[in-house]
Amino acid sequence: MTGKIAVGGITRKDELVLVRILGARAGNDLAGKSLSSLGLAGINIVCVTSFVDGEGLNNICFAIGERDLDQALGLLQSDREEIQAREIDYQRGCSAISIYGPHFSERPAIAGTIFQATAEAQVPVNMISTSFSTVTFLTDEQCADAAVAKLGEYFLVP
Repeated sequence: MTGKIAVGGITRKDELVLVRILGARAGNDLAGKSLSSLGLAGINIVCVTSFVDGEGLNNICFAIGERDLDQALGLLQSDREEIQAREIDYQRGCSAISIYGPHFSERPAIAGTIFQATAEAQVPVNMISTSFSTVTFLTDEQCADAAVAKLGEYFLVP
């Protein structure tokens, strides 16, 4: 493919778990309470996203290392009543793939190109998290090699 988009790099982190806290009542500080509890216990959040669903309920998804899952679930179950979450679930065996570069927020088509590539490679996207300079997504660990290879067809990596 010609006309590759130059990026700063592509990174990958394996052995992650995607944790979802779903259906928390609005106004219960879901993000503050849950992420603070984990952080104070020394559990690193690799990436995070949140949204309010059609019922007006708060939802948050984040990735943590597999070794932290049991401790994280214990902490989140302790907070569950206070944050009034309907459900806490998780998915093991995830990888985070990040594409980074300067000025991503000023360049159209970066995210679209990333997810066009993952669709072509039939790579499931379980979560998306972005910043001004990075687009990160979680996929199944067994699909991460295919995702990185396909991204290499679209992006020029130093």
